[in-house]
Amino acid sequence: MKFKKVLLQTNDLEVMKNFYKNNLGCTLENELADSFEVTFGYTTIEFNNRNVKGNPFYHFAFDIPSNQFLEAKEWVLKRVALSIEDGKDDVYFENIKAHSLYFEDPAGNILEFISRTKDNPTSETSFSINNIIQMSEMSLVVEDKVMVAEELKKAGIIERNGEKIKHTGLNFMSDKNGAVFLLLVSPNRRWYFSQKDAVIFPMTITLENDVKLGIDDNAQFFLI
Repeated sequence: MKFKKVLLQTNDLEVMKNFYKNNLGCTLENELADSFEVTFGYTTIEFNNRNVKGNPFYHFAFDIPSNQFLEAKEWVLKRVALSIEDGKDDVYFENIKAHSLYFEDPAGNILEFISRTKDNPTSETSFSINNIIQMSEMSLVVEDKVMVAEELKKAGIIERNGEKIKHTGLNFMSDKNGAVFLLLVSPNRRWYFSQKDAVIFPMTITLENDVKLGIDDNAQFFLI
């Protein structure tokens, strides 16, 4: 499973363009009056302001080379402040052998750079936005995680550890390859490395096999 394209809403389109172009060094693609796209390795993100309600924000993670976490951290620090959790500006996940750091864009999206030391390839070029491999995690905030998990099974997407889906907690969903994850999140759960609570906002994810899933304008999960 890979994320080919992700559509996210924002009500700060021009500010977001400036951040992704001038702060992160992305090339803006397919610019329209109500949207623009940026590509991170395999994955393209479209930010748009069509029918926006409230102040949409999301959590998503990008894979970076396994040997470049410290270099990437220095690169980020020159461009934006890192988020803090328990007095620390990064974290090591022992269970998946990965280092992560977090920061926010102007819309409040929570971006994560994750270096999976066993799974991600290495790179010998100086770190830049072009070293991002792909979006490897996208959080999906839903009211009924059990129902959504049952729907995802129809597309071959199952819980990472084979655990039973519960209404509380966090569940990592993937296919049998297990390299890219949908994170099922309940509303009002505090985001890690943030003071924000999870809120349901519209979004569309297109997978590599062209399956589409996400949240519609009525805050309902869909899979087509």
